[in-house]
Amino acid sequence: MATVVLKDVSKFYSDKVRAVNKVSLEVDDKEFMVLVGPSGCGKSTTLRMIAGLEEASSGEILIDHQIVNDVPAKNRDIAMVFQNYALYPHMTVYENLAFGLKLRRYPQREIERRVQEAAEILGLCPMLKRRPKELSGGERQRVAVGRAIVRKPKVFLFDEPLSNLDAKLRVQMRMELQKLHNRLQCTMIYVTHDQIEALTLGDRIVVMKSGSIQQIADPVTLYESPKNQFVAGFIGSPPMNFLKGKVVSQSGDYFFVDRAIKVRLLPQHYAKITPYRGKDVVFGIRPEDIYDKIFAQDARPEFTVTATVDVVEPMGSEIYLYMNAGSNAFVARVSNQDTATVNQDLQVVFDMSKAHFFDPETQNVIF
Repeated sequence: MATVVLKDVSKFYSDKVRAVNKVSLEVDDKEFMVLVGPSGCGKSTTLRMIAGLEEASSGEILIDHQIVNDVPAKNRDIAMVFQNYALYPHMTVYENLAFGLKLRRYPQREIERRVQEAAEILGLCPMLKRRPKELSGGERQRVAVGRAIVRKPKVFLFDEPLSNLDAKLRVQMRMELQKLHNRLQCTMIYVTHDQIEALTLGDRIVVMKSGSIQQIADPVTLYESPKNQFVAGFIGSPPMNFLKGKVVSQSGDYFFVDRAIKVRLLPQHYAKITPYRGKDVVFGIRPEDIYDKIFAQDARPEFTVTATVDVVEPMGSEIYLYMNAGSNAFVARVSNQDTATVNQDLQVVFDMSKAHFFDPETQNVIF
């Protein structure tokens, strides 16, 4: 296995079109690194530059401590799994798995050993004589992954490999990929636009926007301590609520105030919020940190807001309440025992220990 290092790597097609802008990151040996972001953020282009399928306009790419900018893709000792399965329809599963090894003139005994090993890992042994048209989508994707495994490369690259699968199969394949990583103990770089995939798969996650890295962190840190408003809003489902208002000081305490909202900040946050006294801020709070007051009877009034329920969305084990208070709208994730109804005025409690505040101009986190 190997490390992968990018040093100020950029890809631009003209002065005005920069797909990737000075990206620097280090992927540790045996790490599962996930690149996530919206369409057009540069994550797939970054992966393709690592693979050698795109030429970097500037910067250095190192695999296993060797600069590979000028090394052809076939000589980088990587294996890539694409969004489309790219299987040969006229070949059996065995032949698809073995094809790359035959091209490299591996001995037949070694080919058979590697194909059998990959088939056992992925549960493909009963399907080795079938052709792709006889397989389900999940089985085809496993064959595509198996074709990478038999290579035994230094680095595995995945470019949105689950996006063609239905929801149930995506969950199943996520578990398969986690098991695969644990078993092979290999370096993997995975690209997705699905933040659920990113949170469940990655040892660390790289959040990208407009060709630049916004934050690199483990899933828990990324969720609980986002560096800016984009990361806070992109990670989490439903996403973090953002409420616009001002910070005011009264009798030594600080409050977030809008036309219909007034909640007190906690004393441990006063030092960081003081420079914003009297100024506009963005108050961020996640849906699961907003409670129906019926289930939080001991909540203090300065953390309680009255809002109108616009939509009730049952989700089985929980309910999403879409609400509005003055000029701000937000969603609360509550227990499925909640009896709130549309157009009801409901008292909700904000857990201010989980609050985030952002500068409205820079969108960087205040705390």
